[in-house]
Amino acid sequence: MENANKPKIKQPRVTELTENKIESYLERRKFEGKYVAYKTARQFSSAGNASSEQLGQESDRHEYFSDLERRFGITLSYLKNVSAVKTQYPLLDVDTTLRVATRLNIPHPRFAPKSGVVKDENQGYQAAIMTTDFLFQYADVMTGELKKIAVSLKYDDDIVVEDGTERIVGRTRDKLEIERTYWTEERKTEFKLITSSHWTVGSVFVKNIDTARGFRDLDIPHGILKASQIAFLEELQRTPQYRLADLISKVSQRTVISFEKTFAIFWYLIWHKGLRLDLFRPLTDASFVFNAKEDFAWAW
Repeated sequence: MENANKPKIKQPRVTELTENKIESYLERRKFEGKYVAYKTARQFSSAGNASSEQLGQESDRHEYFSDLERRFGITLSYLKNVSAVKTQYPLLDVDTTLRVATRLNIPHPRFAPKSGVVKDENQGYQAAIMTTDFLFQYADVMTGELKKIAVSLKYDDDIVVEDGTERIVGRTRDKLEIERTYWTEERKTEFKLITSSHWTVGSVFVKNIDTARGFRDLDIPHGILKASQIAFLEELQRTPQYRLADLISKVSQRTVISFEKTFAIFWYLIWHKGLRLDLFRPLTDASFVFNAKEDFAWAW
């Protein structure tokens, strides 16, 4: 442990201010009757990239504090073996995160209330409640076993590569080490750090599935949907490198369905895994369409 020989760091305290924050959050979650993110995009309205969305009436609201988080959230909503996605997940057992920080001898995240607005005993640095960007479950692609994983996202600029190894910068490194130790050692849960170069947040891939997502709720008669799917699959087998506009035009002629409706059906099939295409290539009118070798699923 690289910090073991350094002077012991004084950690922030847990006072009634920290406890009040936890109680307030639990009351909010009880009122909603389901999980709610600890922090919301509305609280950070000045941050241009903060956003939120709810994929369905029964799903939890997703809160994103960066474009990177939003792209990852879109991908998770598409992957066939991912479920129960939670964003901005709070590590409410502050005593445990403090114990981890003390063991690692690195400073725990903290905050200081404004002077004069709190009791004397609550002055000074308080232990902050840490959050993890994403917590979700996935079905193992080999065994089908349901597993839970916590994920933190960082831009590549937050990572420095030296001699072929990755080094996390400054306080970002400290927070991630507390977070990793908390999940893997205290909660026996997988923890992964994903950076902006990972395939799940690739701009072309996310743009394609985000486009498909806009057509996911179409009400298409089963007969029309099946006929269109068969036509798409047959045309892709005959000519593996259609341009997208030409492919849709060909299927439109075969099924006697308008180009516009066939276009919508194409994207509906993409979202619902009715067509298996290479989504890492741009799918625009002039782009060639390539078959994919496998379905998209969470696997590490």
